[in-house]
Amino acid sequence: MLHGTFRKDRDDHGPRVPIGAPECPAWLPRLAKKYWGKIAPDLEAVGLLSVTDLGAFAAHCDSMGRYEEITKKLKRLDDLLDKTPQDYMVQSAMFTVRNKLWDQVMRSAQEFGLTPAARSKVKTSGQGQLPLGGSGWDDV
Repeated sequence: MLHGTFRKDRDDHGPRVPIGAPECPAWLPRLAKKYWGKIAPDLEAVGLLSVTDLGAFAAHCDSMGRYEEITKKLKRLDDLLDKTPQDYMVQSAMFTVRNKLWDQVMRSAQEFGLTPAARSKVKTSGQGQLPLGGSGWDDV
């Protein structure tokens, strides 16, 4: 805006939805609910979570909870490997599932600005605001 390149017709980030965390679904597993409780308030505080995001955010939390659960079961290097009936060593099915869950977590994390790269692309109504007490122009 300061350099004269801002235009309202280029600043359309879709329809406005009410900011607020949806209620955590009862069907989520325990670890997913725990993660929801940690992350939802932060996303709500910065305007990145709406009640309309229930499905997407629940899927993200579910994947993260299941990822944590399966990671706890894979404690040793031997847990990452299985033996075929022909005595070949292969990647365990649990490790494969864990990797797929991590892919799901990272893809859905981008939707909510939960990675540094995703955060740089997210626009919120509060974006660019300075902490209370300063205008940003005091030291100019």
